[in-house]
Amino acid sequence: ASADGPEVEFHDPRRKELLQALKDALGDDTTIGTTVWACLWLSDIDRLEKIVAWAKETPFHVSAFFDTIELSTRVHIGTDRSRRSSAAPSPWRPSSPLQPLTPLQPSTILHPSPSQQPPLSQQPPAQSSLRSQRRNNGSDGQLALSRNKAATNMCCERDQRKCVLVKAGEPINVAHIYPFSMGYEVDPIKEPRNTFWGTLRYFWSEERVDAWHNAVFPSGTEVCYNLICLSPDAHAYWGRAYFAFKPISLSEDKKRLVVQFYWLTPPNRASTVEILQVPSLPKDSDRGPNSTMLFNHETGEKICSGHALSLTTDDPVTQPLPDRRLLEMQWFLHRVTAISGAAEPWDNFRDDSDDED
Repeated sequence: ASADGPEVEFHDPRRKELLQALKDALGDDTTIGTTVWACLWLSDIDRLEKIVAWAKETPFHVSAFFDTIELSTRVHIGTDRSRRSSAAPSPWRPSSPLQPLTPLQPSTILHPSPSQQPPLSQQPPAQSSLRSQRRNNGSDGQLALSRNKAATNMCCERDQRKCVLVKAGEPINVAHIYPFSMGYEVDPIKEPRNTFWGTLRYFWSEERVDAWHNAVFPSGTEVCYNLICLSPDAHAYWGRAYFAFKPISLSEDKKRLVVQFYWLTPPNRASTVEILQVPSLPKDSDRGPNSTMLFNHETGEKICSGHALSLTTDDPVTQPLPDRRLLEMQWFLHRVTAISGAAEPWDNFRDDSDDED
């Protein structure tokens, strides 16, 4: 493991200074929900500065906003990868129905007024990039999503029909980095802030969130660079945010991507925490939650936090490697999920592999 492990943001003195200022603005006795707490400790500094400025101006509004995230949206952040709908809002999936739209344009300020909402792109999504999605005739206007077998086959060929992590062959699952069930969006004009992407923009920079968004849309989830081969157990652990991949480097020819593996095993949490309480994500774990472990099937070695692995492709054009932007998004949101305790083994959990009969 290195100094750049899952806790690197927690040691930033500027972050600690800003969180102290936020606590002072909201009141010394203020506690917050674990989702907001996790986001604050992993947020971009420029967004945290704006939240602090907002809290100094209108602390009540900030407290209400934090409560909204915890109670109304249940963090639209996390790792539910079920293809079925759930009665309870899952961590990735917003609790309200979603509407399709064309890609977002960057918003201008942290909490825009109705007249300053980010406009929709004037161009419709490319039909070729949405060939694996079909329009639902229902009144909710959602896109009904279907699998793209060609993308699945390209992923399997690229990863040599082996789990990229444990190196085991079939049976394998073709896992989505950005979940298949989230292959749609909310109209930001009708629901400008209380959406998955709107929530992200409060805590991470426009440039970063735009990059994540543009890696997903308009192409959608059914593309080779959003897929990765995992063993069934690794897929299940990943879907529960038991571990995360941190993207490290991509070769100039785009044929080799180095990532680091980290178990995400935080201590037990309360439902609310004090703002200045520092989260804990040990960087040298040899197992995940519930004593879960993974082993390299070729060497028999236990896979521990900090383990580096190389993802490769012979053809970066037709069989591209996982998109670094998507892996970065996963790196942040899996940690938010683990720290906050948002990832739960929902009763309806099913892995979203395309490789099933």
